[in-house]
Amino acid sequence: MKRERNLVIVLLSVFMSMGIMTNLIAQNRPVKGKASFAEKFSRMDTVERTGVFTSFPTNFVASTLKVGYEFKVAHNKGLKLIGSFGSSNSAGDYYGLDKFNEYGLEAQLRFYVLKDHPAMNGLYLAPYVFDKSMSYQTSTSFYDYSNNIEVITVSNATVSNFSVGYIIGYQYIYNSTLTIDGFIGGGNDFISGNNSGGSLGNSVFAYRNGIDLHMGLGIGIAF
Repeated sequence: MKRERNLVIVLLSVFMSMGIMTNLIAQNRPVKGKASFAEKFSRMDTVERTGVFTSFPTNFVASTLKVGYEFKVAHNKGLKLIGSFGSSNSAGDYYGLDKFNEYGLEAQLRFYVLKDHPAMNGLYLAPYVFDKSMSYQTSTSFYDYSNNIEVITVSNATVSNFSVGYIIGYQYIYNSTLTIDGFIGGGNDFISGNNSGGSLGNSVFAYRNGIDLHMGLGIGIAF
């Protein structure tokens, strides 16, 4: 019992000594306050870039490969070109179709608005032009009890969507290489093509006449 009590006293003495030394060292160090929000942004990477390659992984959910390339056209301006290709041959996909093929091309003229931040870095505003075409197939079925057979109706259609609009976004360059790019905005969709399968608004939600939301989230590499 006495040995345990002495051990406790020794340990407490050691901890107290360490605490006093730590406090003395901390008092001798210069005080360093937390960086403000503005200071963090002022320390952002401001290296001039020649290009950014971006992928949009969230579009894989919709069976679509979407990639982009941005190049500088002026000190605070960049042109972003985005291409997409979608394909599915299985029923019950993201669009609720039996199969579809999709091709898309988009151009964004980005104006980077933060002071002392070159093109392809920071907050930007951009008008965009977007064109997408899609061919798809849907099928409906019902049971004909009078003839005791199942009747399946297959419908094929092609649709084109031309859109113009405006977005606001932010592209952040981390560790001088990795980029995170997100934007949101909207524009006017102009739909053309046949739609033998039914209502465009119900069959293919991505194709709607009139004002519609336009957004994206991508990761990439700056060089």
